[in-house]
Amino acid sequence: MVLTGDVHQSWANDLKADYADPESATIGAELVCTSISTGGDGTGSTLVPDAAVNPHLRFFCDRRGYVRTRITADLIRADFRAVDQVSRPGAPIRTVGSFVLEPDHPGLITP
Repeated sequence: MVLTGDVHQSWANDLKADYADPESATIGAELVCTSISTGGDGTGSTLVPDAAVNPHLRFFCDRRGYVRTRITADLIRADFRAVDQVSRPGAPIRTVGSFVLEPDHPGLITP
């Protein structure tokens, strides 16, 4: 698993052995974490950009927030949490996507 960030959006991706071959082996997963407030509210879009040419992209959210992870010996659970408006104090936060990673399964699993 790879944790990355600093793009002001959330992403979840399967890592492929060969991105030119969509049928190639999945070798891991990447969780891209957004910032909690930098860059404004975002658009709210959850459409994966260029999904037809990037089938390894499993999740996208253009809202600010964080990724809550629970890591045990048996699995990693990642919940993408987002705030509709960081410009409004007290705005609610909600889970917008969740994934599980298991030791014997290198890619993202939707719970």
